Amino acid sequence: MPHIYERIFENYQIVDSQDRPIEDTLSRCAQWLETPGCVFQRNDFHMPSDLRSTGVMKPGLFLSVVLAGGGEGGPCDGSVKLRYSENQMVIMAIREPTPCGGDAKRGTYIRAAGLAFPRASIDRLGLGTAFNDLFDVSGRSTIFAALRAPPRIQAIAGEMLSPSIEGREGHLLLCAQATEILARSIFALQRHVSIDTPVDQRRALLQTVKDVIDSDLRYPWSIAELARRAGSSRRSFNMRFRAAYGMTAIDYLRASRLDLAREALVHQQMSVAEAAYHVGYSSPANFATAFRKRFGIAPS
Repeated sequence: MPHIYERIFENYQIVDSQDRPIEDTLSRCAQWLETPGCVFQRNDFHMPSDLRSTGVMKPGLFLSVVLAGGGEGGPCDGSVKLRYSENQMVIMAIREPTPCGGDAKRGTYIRAAGLAFPRASIDRLGLGTAFNDLFDVSGRSTIFAALRAPPRIQAIAGEMLSPSIEGREGHLLLCAQATEILARSIFALQRHVSIDTPVDQRRALLQTVKDVIDSDLRYPWSIAELARRAGSSRRSFNMRFRAAYGMTAIDYLRASRLDLAREALVHQQMSVAEAAYHVGYSSPANFATAFRKRFGIAPS
């Protein structure tokens, strides 16, 4: 019987820090959902070792709703490499077989619902045209985005990982949840592509940098590091980023952090200190000042 990962990979290797294969261990948390036609990977554990994965992914749509933990992944050609962290929705749509890889560190707590839809399943669900349009509009063969997971997506992923209903009813609910996340992911990619489609190589690099910022808002990004990723000087990078997105990269980072913090305060009932740490502020006082300046009220 074919390995479950063969449905989504032409070839693959998942190894630990000693280069020992661990795909069989991980696949114990995976299952095939005949309807809508996808691999569901239930990840809820601490990484026992460093993990490194490589493989050639078949055409399709691959997404993960990360509720806790982090890592890095993307196509192996170096065009995109995104960091991802908690409450992120990481989506990759690929038109043709693509070498990809990723890694996660030992001890990282991974709580994520992963879904992989082969191209045939997307066509069967009547979403083939919408899928093709993503590439026609963007001009790319691979679309990779790390977006903030809306509260609804977080709630669905949480229930998929810890189901409240078992048996046949629970399986039907799981299939419906996978289908909803697929539909919402394609919609999110449509907006992402239509708003941020690069028109030239410089814009493509800017978009990559913006995706990198979005993928890990807690990370202490510096202008020097972002400019280096964009392949330009700090001055040139600042000017081009402002021209493309209406604000400097640091202002964009600050605004995105505060927007995410507001969602955490409202929808996850975090304390002010927890929300501050959640988005990368080491000082709750500095966070409160920035929050008040952006929204006109105190975070409390």
